Amino acid sequence: MNVKLASIIDPEQNTAYVVPAVALSMIVFAYSVNFGPLSILAFYAVWLFPFALAPRVLLARPGAVVLLLMLPSFFLLSTLWSDAPSATLRASIQYGITFFAGLVAARITSPGNLALGGTIGCLLILFYSAVNWGYSYDYIDGDFAFNGAFSSKNQLGYFATLAIIFSMSLIGVFRTPRVLLPMIAVTAVSGCGMLWMSDSATSLLSALVAFSAVFFAGLVMLLAPWLRRATVVLALTGIAAMVLASQHLGAFDALLAAFGKDTTLTGRTYLWNQAFEIGARQPVLGLGYNAFWVHGRPEAEALWDTFYITARSGFHFHNALIETYVGTGLVGLGFVIALCVLLIVMPLSAVFGRGNVGSLMFFSGLAALFLVRSVAEVDFVTPHTVGSFLVAFILLRLFDHNRNVRHAASLSRPTRSTRHPSLSTATGVFE
Repeated sequence: MNVKLASIIDPEQNTAYVVPAVALSMIVFAYSVNFGPLSILAFYAVWLFPFALAPRVLLARPGAVVLLLMLPSFFLLSTLWSDAPSATLRASIQYGITFFAGLVAARITSPGNLALGGTIGCLLILFYSAVNWGYSYDYIDGDFAFNGAFSSKNQLGYFATLAIIFSMSLIGVFRTPRVLLPMIAVTAVSGCGMLWMSDSATSLLSALVAFSAVFFAGLVMLLAPWLRRATVVLALTGIAAMVLASQHLGAFDALLAAFGKDTTLTGRTYLWNQAFEIGARQPVLGLGYNAFWVHGRPEAEALWDTFYITARSGFHFHNALIETYVGTGLVGLGFVIALCVLLIVMPLSAVFGRGNVGSLMFFSGLAALFLVRSVAEVDFVTPHTVGSFLVAFILLRLFDHNRNVRHAASLSRPTRSTRHPSLSTATGVFE
């Protein structure tokens, strides 16, 4: 590999390329509506360019790539039966490119560089929101909420949460030059401040769960391998018991009250009921990916009017599974459920094995964040969103890591003629 190509596609040599690329991507995900189509084209360019230079980045180990691309491929296929084929075709291509970019990034970006680029990008995002200092009236909650430069307080809280995760990972799990510590500290403090000011219950709860997952993954990996599975099983059993007990004791209602929410989840339960009724009309294949929220559809117009969405855009069913059910039916729902299962299974599988503890903690936190947010948001089933990009990144990284660990373990097994002590420890792709 020549030096010039390595400076773009080699994770050990391409910091100068991938860190700005990740920072740019974060800004585009946050403010593409503000900055226009050119920002989206810039995002496409920085990740498709490495693939064009070296297609083997993905083609060398295509199994996991093909598996993960089944979801965007099915979204694209739904154009064939979509009620709004032009909307489905456009959105599915955009989603496919976003997801594909995440796969390319996973193969050429180290976890530390992802965290560094994410920290820089989030700092700029939060700074731009602070400069705009916007408030909006929430017709459902009946009060004003700080939303910065976003159209929603939930989006502000979302990026504030990511800012905290990225920056704290640089301090806690990755080796970071001291010269960067002031910037990291400013990002972490800004993220905490913006998260609190956003007053977003979804963001606060998902942040708590994400950091719990980070600490739990780190704790489990301190244990001997034979203790890890038992610890995880006991923890999951305990969590399930606590959830069931809280249902009977009214803890859920108390939690909602603590965040100033009612039992309708500020109108989400009504929205979900409407979605179930609409989805039941074409339950197997759905209306077509992104085909529901189009101008002129009576049900969409009625929901926009009910929830005071005067722009008649940027709205959704506030649940990744329900949104998918309406758009692509039970078949598409099966694909997204499989993706959610992978977000649980792949980090656990990696934690049970061997690898870089810091990177596994980092990815476990991000996986937990997207799983929790899927209950109230559609982060990883829509185009040009940080969730679609990072979920692809996380899963391919974990697939590659587990594959490398298995391969190293098979090489380290003693044979009749020789042993391979030098291969007894798997370094994996995280080192």
